Amino acid sequence: MPPVKRTIRFQLLLVVNMVLGIFVVVFLLFSYQRDLAARLNDKRIALEEEAATILPTILEMQQEERTEIQKYINTIHRQMQEIHAPEHHILITFEKPERPAISDAGQSEELITAIRQAARSPGKLTHFHNSEIVVGTFREGGITVSVSETVDNLYGDVLSEVLNRLTGFIVLAFITGIMINLALTYIVTRPLDQLMQTVQLIGQGELGTQSETFHSMELNYLTHEINAMSTSLAAVEKVRQRQMNKARMIQENLHPRKIDVPGLDVATIYHPADEVGGDYYDVLQLEDGAWLFCVADITGHGISAAMSAAVLKTLLIQACEHSSCPAEIMEFINRRFTVISPVGEFVSMQLISIHPETHAIEYASAGHEPACILSSTGDISESETTGLLVGIEQETSWNTICLQLNQGDRLLMLTDGVSETHSPAGEMFGRKRLTALLQECQHLSVSETAEQIRSTLSQFRAGGAQQDDITLLLVEMTAPCSGSTTPAPEVGHR
Repeated sequence: MPPVKRTIRFQLLLVVNMVLGIFVVVFLLFSYQRDLAARLNDKRIALEEEAATILPTILEMQQEERTEIQKYINTIHRQMQEIHAPEHHILITFEKPERPAISDAGQSEELITAIRQAARSPGKLTHFHNSEIVVGTFREGGITVSVSETVDNLYGDVLSEVLNRLTGFIVLAFITGIMINLALTYIVTRPLDQLMQTVQLIGQGELGTQSETFHSMELNYLTHEINAMSTSLAAVEKVRQRQMNKARMIQENLHPRKIDVPGLDVATIYHPADEVGGDYYDVLQLEDGAWLFCVADITGHGISAAMSAAVLKTLLIQACEHSSCPAEIMEFINRRFTVISPVGEFVSMQLISIHPETHAIEYASAGHEPACILSSTGDISESETTGLLVGIEQETSWNTICLQLNQGDRLLMLTDGVSETHSPAGEMFGRKRLTALLQECQHLSVSETAEQIRSTLSQFRAGGAQQDDITLLLVEMTAPCSGSTTPAPEVGHR
């Protein structure tokens, strides 16, 4: 599965927000550590000040009974509890080993040990059960006062402050994202959308389309280059169109402008897939009085195929001056076309000579699409291939086949672009549909039949592109036959 493509705006916002998010996380961690250290230090100093406040009284009372000192410490402890410091404890230690330490009521030996351990540590901190305690100490006259307090609530306060800052950063990031998004929309996204629309229009053939300029230097430069390219392509296309119009005019002159053969009714259809095509058809009168009908299909289409069609026209006219036999005409064309044609370019061609008075026909086919023969009674038959494609081997020969037709019979010559027309779903029109359509239209005139075939092919494509050139030549024997109606035997010619 191909990776999902993201817009520039999305990618920029993602990068900006990621960088901003990383910065916020690092800043908040640093801020949390800094604030926590400051709060712990403030708490330690406050406890030291409290210890310093208590010590003078203890010094004055050191000669009194231990119970009096204990009562005083309990009083201080009770006052601290009243100001929301329930885990506040006081410990008095003496340098003289004979005098035991005095603490507020309720302290365990384990807690006293923890307070002493914290007092000796560099940060005045230690763990006690699931809590952490900080200790402030003050020493004078051989007496040390240690005041301890848990800092669990302090951690919570610092975390709460950091979360409040995080909320502010999130709001700020959201506002920043909106501002960046708006800036990207007006500075980058909209100009790029306009440039993409311009490029799409150029790609769709609207050459010369121009885009407006922008304030950004880079986008303005890109716009200038696209506009210049569009202008250049429009100029080239204008020249190409002039050349193609001339080529189209030349190709139109290759085909007979008006076909008027006594005794025959003729209709044609020619639709190139490109501006010029590779199909070629012609009708020429031969020296023996017959009429030669030619349909050819050059490989490919476009300019190269159109040039080859012009060559075929010239060779066909020359060949008809030397012979009236379709096979000999084919051989004449092949010998010369093989020499001058590009490598790999071949021609399928069918030549049929018709004698209007006798309805006798002779034909040679160089690998071409079979012609359809529709009798006046509605029967369908097809012509045969009598040799290789033109342009493969210079000394190739073809056979000529002779047939006898009757009044009302029809002959349909075509290129494979007719039967190989495809629907949008990829289905091919095929010869079966074509022959059935030819039979259905037998009651119509030749021109009406040709138009019906053209219309049916167009409907079958349903608006889809025409993939190949379409050429169709339909002939009907209209004059009474003046000769024998017995079919002529097949003749092999070399």
